[in-house]
Formats: sequence, C-alpha cells, structure tokens
Amino acid sequence: MINSILIIDDEDSIRRNLKTYFISQGFNVETAADGKSGIEICRSRPVDVVLLDLKLPDMPGLEVLSKIKAISPGLVVIIITAYGDVRTAVEAIKLKADNFVLKPIELASLSVIVNKCLENYARWMEAQYLREKLSKMEGLETYNKLRQPEKVYQGIRLLSEKSSVNVLILGETGTGKGMIARIIHDLSDRREKAFVDLNCAGLSENLLESELFGHEAGAFTDARTQKRGLLEVAAGGSVFLDEIGDLSPSVQAKLLKVIEEKSFRRLGGVVNINADVRIMATSNIDLERAVKENKFREDLYYRLKVMPLRLPPLRERREDIMPLARIMLEEFKRSLGRNILGFSNEAEGVLYYYSWPGNIRELRNVIERAVLICDGSVIQPYHLPEDMRKGQGGRRELTPGNADLSLEDSEKAHIQNVLKTRKGNHSQAARILKIHRSTLIKKIKKYKIE
Repeated sequence: MINSILIIDDEDSIRRNLKTYFISQGFNVETAADGKSGIEICRSRPVDVVLLDLKLPDMPGLEVLSKIKAISPGLVVIIITAYGDVRTAVEAIKLKADNFVLKPIELASLSVIVNKCLENYARWMEAQYLREKLSKMEGLETYNKLRQPEKVYQGIRLLSEKSSVNVLILGETGTGKGMIARIIHDLSDRREKAFVDLNCAGLSENLLESELFGHEAGAFTDARTQKRGLLEVAAGGSVFLDEIGDLSPSVQAKLLKVIEEKSFRRLGGVVNINADVRIMATSNIDLERAVKENKFREDLYYRLKVMPLRLPPLRERREDIMPLARIMLEEFKRSLGRNILGFSNEAEGVLYYYSWPGNIRELRNVIERAVLICDGSVIQPYHLPEDMRKGQGGRRELTPGNADLSLEDSEKAHIQNVLKTRKGNHSQAARILKIHRSTLIKKIKKYKIE
C-alpha cells in the first residue's frame, strides 16, 4: 500500500524539498501553506502522515494538531519546529503528536521517524479493526471495554486468521483465557463448526480419555454403548482444553499423536477417525518449568507453543480495574434490583491498590458481594472484603484509601503504586500522575522511594 503524507508549512522551500524527497521514497504527497487548508485536506481525503510546522500564518500549530486529531485520532502527526520551540513541541506531544523534528531538517532521520510512526499507526489501526469486530460480537461487551495491551489484540488477530495453528493461552487464573479462546474461534473460518471445551483439572485419566477420544461399547466396565469423543464432535472446529498442564503423561502422548497424525481411535476401537480440529489450550502454571521438571512433554509443549498468547494479570493493568468494576456494578444492579449510584473515593482506592490474585473473576465476585450487602446508595470500603482493606496479614498498608494517612504519606503511596504498575518507568508514571518527569524525580528523592 502507498502511504500518503501531508506537509503543512508556510515556507515554500521546505514544502518543495520535503515533497520531492518523499515522492522519491514512494509516498503520495500533498502540501498546504496554512492550517485551514491542511485541516480541510485531512477532513476530505485519507492521509496517513502529517508533517506539521508549529509556526503558521493563520492559526497556532497546536490548534491545527488538536483539530486534526479530532478528525482522525490515530493519524500520525510529526511536528516540525525550530530549536527554540522545543518546549512547545513537548506540549504538542502531550496533545498526542507522535514525534517532533528540529530545523534544519535531516531528511534521512525524518524518514526513519516517519516509517517508525507508520508501523505504530498500522498496529493501532489493526487493533481498532479488531475492537470493532469484537464490539459487534454478542456477549463480549465487557471484554471490549478492557484496555488490553496492543500485543494481545495483535495476537488474537493473527491466531484468528491462521486457523490451522494450535493455540496456547497463558495467564493466571481469572484473566479471561477461556473467553479469549472463544473469541479466537468465533473470528476464525472455523466459526461455523463446533467449539467444545473440557476442563482437564480434577478429572481422572480414564474419564479424560473417554471425553476426548470417545469409546466403543465394551471398551471398559460400564461402557455399554458407543460414545463419540470431543475430538470427533468438534470435527472442523475447535477443542478447548482448559488447564492442559493437568493432563497425565499418557493422555499427553495420545494428544501429541492426534496433533501430528490428524487422526485418533476411540478407546477400544480399531478404526482411525479423522481429526480436523484445532487444539486450543490454556494453563495457569508455568509449562516451560513443568517441561524442565519432566511434568509436561517437551514435544507437546512446542507443538502448542507456535504462537503463544499471554494475558497480563489485572494488577499489571490497573487502569482496567475501575472501568470493569463500574460495568459489573451496572450488571449486578439490574440483576439484583439494587439502586446503587457508584463507589466512594475510599472504596475506589481499595479496589485500585488491591493485588487481585484472582484477577477479573475475583473482581466480579467482590462487586457482586458488595452490591448484595450495600446498605446505602454508594459502595463504601466496609462493603468490601476485610482482607482487601487490611492488606496481607492484616498489616496496615500505605494507600490513599486509608483515612488516617497524612497527605505526604498518601502521595508517597500513590507514587509508589504508579511506579510499580509502570515497572519503574519514570516517563510513563509522570504522564499518569500528570506531572513533569523532573517533578516526579524530585518527589522520588524526597520520599526515598526505591
């Protein structure tokens, strides 16, 4: 696909030089000498990249940036600025500009920036496309509200397109692995065929084999009639094996044979049955470690791990906690007939800073319980489980939800938690806290935060 670039600059020589260069690089190029003309071009036809000068004759460049982003939020905008306007360029980044370059312009460096931004834009567009498809799928409204990392959406898209590839979804209990497996199936060309699931945890080896492969009459005691297994029932579709790490070595070997030979036999049978199925598996244990400990077959692990998809736990994406909590609150208000307006600030603090070992499933249970026992119009901390309010071991935690904290202690706790969620990244934490990075560093030193 040929990308298009719009150059908005009032200097004729700059427009001319940039146009000549990017045409030689294979781009379609348009130019505008003022902000109004550039905005009209963005409104009237597709544009992939805008090179925007901050000094324009008719309006400030930041105003042009704001209007362009309102027209197309994902559009790549690269600011062109003089050295003395770097502070303004930084303001532009806060307004969702993608990058900035200084005059005089080095064309080779600018080309690298443009192509990198286009790669990011392509990923953004793919994620938007997938979100749109997900939003139209019945029953997935809650998932569509999650701010999952782009790589999760990328993984779903790739796995749904490559329907012959087996799927391994990794993540802690309650992160929505089963829901993701169903989404991948429903987006693939196997969607018209069956999606069958089996929880491998807690089932005996004989029962697992019978459920997967089926059996012939007389194959074992109580096998009075022939039974079709899930691999047969799901012909052309998908078999979802939840907690595959619990499979016995014997069943692991038989499943590997199904993957390699695309056929199997019922228990007690002599006829090979075609197995045109996609194996979709999940695990909340570390399968790689299980392989090293000889608890899981290495060859089966690598046959499943062609394109693994890892779902982050809720504590690593805390920005999802309150949006999800509010969605669940509305759901339980309707189903339980309760008139609850929302959460108090203190209750939100408890929910936000809790570690959520049970992830989305645990959050759902907590919100349902809170709705049931709420004795007013707002959910308060005392409507939440005691261990959440006190922290592990009943010790007092530094969180904004604790009313007896000083202002400084509360600020320190908030900075610590934001840094933790951003894995110590000062720039990302500063954006969340809405302060300058230099201010954040001063506060880190002031509070002696590790």
